[in-house]
Amino acid sequence: MMFPVNTNSEDTDTSLYLESTIAEIILQESLLIDEAVQFEIKRKKVQEIIEQLQQLAQNIELTIENVEGDELTIKIEGSENTLQTLQDLLTSDKLTQISGVTVKQFKLVKTHPFQLEDLAEQIDENDPQFLLIERIMSQGGNDQDFREANLSGAILCNANLILADLREANLMGTDLSGANLMGADLSGADLLGANLTGANLMGANLTEANLTGADLGDAILQEADLCWADLSEVNLIGADLSQANLKGAILTDSLLSHTNLNEANLSEAILNRSILSKTNLSGSILSQTDLTNAYFSGGNVSETSLENINVTEGEFRDNQEINES
Repeated sequence: MMFPVNTNSEDTDTSLYLESTIAEIILQESLLIDEAVQFEIKRKKVQEIIEQLQQLAQNIELTIENVEGDELTIKIEGSENTLQTLQDLLTSDKLTQISGVTVKQFKLVKTHPFQLEDLAEQIDENDPQFLLIERIMSQGGNDQDFREANLSGAILCNANLILADLREANLMGTDLSGANLMGADLSGADLLGANLTGANLMGANLTEANLTGADLGDAILQEADLCWADLSEVNLIGADLSQANLKGAILTDSLLSHTNLNEANLSEAILNRSILSKTNLSGSILSQTDLTNAYFSGGNVSETSLENINVTEGEFRDNQEINES
């Protein structure tokens, strides 16, 4: 999971290596700091590298995979053509650095071809979970009762689950990318590591849901209720959370770059070490919000309610100054 980190080390030249399901990058040398903080990476530099990679190649997913010794591994997922183009660019003399980091090596990792016959042999067609998944994908799950259902690891891309009752459902690792969950009740659901990229969760109830490590990039969460939800280490880049209720939500180590939080309620929320680059917080409520070690740059905080917020060691650049009330 991609994670931002706070350090006081200086930006210096480093080496970079790439490898993944299709490709991946490793940062090397003094970008990482001493062992006392377990090789944490300066979040500002990591964000710069991620943003530049996203500018170089469209429709790629970036994930920090591993920190070992003096190396940081970033997995890059995308189409083979996109990654081949990126490899050609990074291994040529045209681009030898990414945000001051030297490109050491780029490696494409071929995946084994997927065989439907192999999958068919593993499927028990009488398994309740399989039958439930088949029903959702073939008939839709709009306004259906799936309370406490076990859908962990299921592939439910683009599924129709409008107004579905998924209270306390097990959705750990479930692929709900592009799914329509408008108005669905996911209160208390376990969405640990779930893929919700591009999903429509407008008006959904996610109170006290566990979304740790989930991917909500470009998701629609307008007017969603996320009170006391756990969104630690979540990717919310490009997500729309306008008028969402995030009171008491935990957003530690989350990515909120280019996120729309217009008129959102973030009172009592915890955003420790979160990255808010070019985030829209206009009209939002930040009463008693914890922004300890947060990185906030180029954002919009006009008409934002700032009362008793904690910005200890936070870094705020290129935006309206945030001060504790």
